[in-house]
Amino acid sequence: MNRITFLAFAIFALTSCQSDSAKEIPAGVISRDSMVKIMADVHIAEARIQISDIRNSNPALKNTYIQEVLRRAGTDTARFNFSFKYYSGNPERFASMYEEVIIEISKKQAKQ
Repeated sequence: MNRITFLAFAIFALTSCQSDSAKEIPAGVISRDSMVKIMADVHIAEARIQISDIRNSNPALKNTYIQEVLRRAGTDTARFNFSFKYYSGNPERFASMYEEVIIEISKKQAKQ
């Protein structure tokens, strides 16, 4: 029993220590660059929802608003959530992506 536990732990430790470049991105995951842009657009949409108080007037409208952002990006909720879960599984990578999201939001604000 102890050997099995040790082997399972060792395999887990070895596979979790691989670098990002050594891991293949699973099929169906949105590319990093596209995901950064989509995440920025989702944050902007959520901010607009907060400002316009849509969340209180019609909660379903918030979902519709986000769905439109995803549709324009050529994706859907399931694929976005799958990709979000994949990228957020690595905190360093995810923090780096969020730095890019902030830059993307700043660029969009500068254009307005």
